Amino acid sequence: MQHLVRRLSLLVSVVGALSACGGNSSSGPNWVGKTYLLDYVPAANWTKPKGVGSDVGAYVPQFLIGVAAGTGSDLAITLTTAMDGSQDMCNPTTQVTVSGANYPSSEISVPSLPIHVVDTDSAHPASVHSTAHDFLLKDVLPADSAAKVGELDATVDLGELYKLFYLVPNATPDAVCQTLNQAGVPCDVCAFNQQPYCLTLQASQIVASKSAATITPLADSVIASDPSCQ
Repeated sequence: MQHLVRRLSLLVSVVGALSACGGNSSSGPNWVGKTYLLDYVPAANWTKPKGVGSDVGAYVPQFLIGVAAGTGSDLAITLTTAMDGSQDMCNPTTQVTVSGANYPSSEISVPSLPIHVVDTDSAHPASVHSTAHDFLLKDVLPADSAAKVGELDATVDLGELYKLFYLVPNATPDAVCQTLNQAGVPCDVCAFNQQPYCLTLQASQIVASKSAATITPLADSVIASDPSCQ
């Protein structure tokens, strides 16, 4: 009997040790209380749209992802754009709840994400406030493995972003879409406004890295009242 008790005690100790180390903890202990940076995505990692994903993807900003404990197994995520690794103070922050039950897998989904896109080219500087629709970051938060299996998906409206395409003569939404169509990438009709200026973007094999940056909650009203953000 004593031998059986010792075996059971050992089993309980092992299970407890695994739980303390993280294992499949629903709270995501490797993430909570930390901030992660999804840096500029390399051209080779853009899989949509075919052929020009890297050109369009060049305008996609960095993203900061703040992770806090939520209720039960949920995680409270704060998401915003970044410039040179620091929070872009001209972009409102977005809060979403994400399930941590499938740790280390994660899906950060935002139906409409405000994005401030800045082209710092000295000859063609531009700043545009836009929205990424059906925005999804899947498995971009790093786990124990360094494998880059993450994915970014979003639909963007060239009716808002066309000014960034300075290589297109007399750029308008129609001119930009016509240029893309000639490259074999037609624009789609946007589900949210029925205008024919949408593109679906996808990048794969990406991962966010731990960042020392802090995220300050910012509301749309604060951005709108700041002249430097216009």
